Amino acid sequence: MSSISSPTLRPAAALPPMPDEHEASRLYPACDMARARFERDDLRFDEANGFDRALSDGFFLLEIPKGVELGAADRFVRHFFEPRADGELAPCNCIVPGDYQGYFDREHDQWENFYIERSNWGMLPAAVARTGEAMSGIGIEILRATLGHLGIPEAEWDTLTSGLTAKHGHQMLAFNHFRSDKRARGSKFHRDSGWVTVLRSTTPGLLAYIDDGLRAINPVAGYFIVNFGSSIEVLTERLAKRVRANIHGVAQTIRRHDRQERVSYVVFLDSDLGGDIYQYQGNAPVRVQSVKDFAIQEVSRTYDDAEQML
Repeated sequence: MSSISSPTLRPAAALPPMPDEHEASRLYPACDMARARFERDDLRFDEANGFDRALSDGFFLLEIPKGVELGAADRFVRHFFEPRADGELAPCNCIVPGDYQGYFDREHDQWENFYIERSNWGMLPAAVARTGEAMSGIGIEILRATLGHLGIPEAEWDTLTSGLTAKHGHQMLAFNHFRSDKRARGSKFHRDSGWVTVLRSTTPGLLAYIDDGLRAINPVAGYFIVNFGSSIEVLTERLAKRVRANIHGVAQTIRRHDRQERVSYVVFLDSDLGGDIYQYQGNAPVRVQSVKDFAIQEVSRTYDDAEQML
């Protein structure tokens, strides 16, 4: 058990060791995720209870809206980690200014990333930046729809999210590659620290802890995978209707030389680092921690070498 004292520290969860992708496909059934789509600006679920099921599972599938172009970002993610790149991939060789940005080689995982916040998306190829903008806009609309579904007054959204619902806040685009030649877990089991994550993945391997068991979060053609983060779980923890930020991670990737490596990319939507984390207590939101302290806590637990997720 961790000795850290924090008002936002999640309970310990007893999890099995991260399996490899073959073990994962054999041992863990796929989660039957709720499916949703946007009709104009309205988030609509295929089932009457779909929204509530998504809040409980912490994950759902969103039909990729028409007009969202993924081709350039799909190509970019397959090359960002290469030691030498030129032409449209040159931005990855640049130092990205700002906290938690740039290239990261995760010591304990197969995972390597390239993180870049919205203020720096001009460093990316224009078509890739447009994909990030589209995914970010989708995630913000999901957040607005979720807060509305929970009955949280719209007048409070801007304060609770550090302006994210007004398209400010912290909008991070992340590209991921999992190196099959590295004998390590794919990624540690973790919770995302923010509000909403929008994921583009085409390969199985993602696992989540749902209803006291691991489930495969498998991609479906034509859909983004959406999951909720710890900020909204903390906010709603004492409400009658709560949102789960369920633990998830990536199985160890095993590839033959004739198969492509596992890659994915996401938009993380967080409060601004200068903001605060809130929780509804009674009928009012109460400040419980600074976003900066919360981010330090969550990031350190996401990438350390511990097997158990706290």
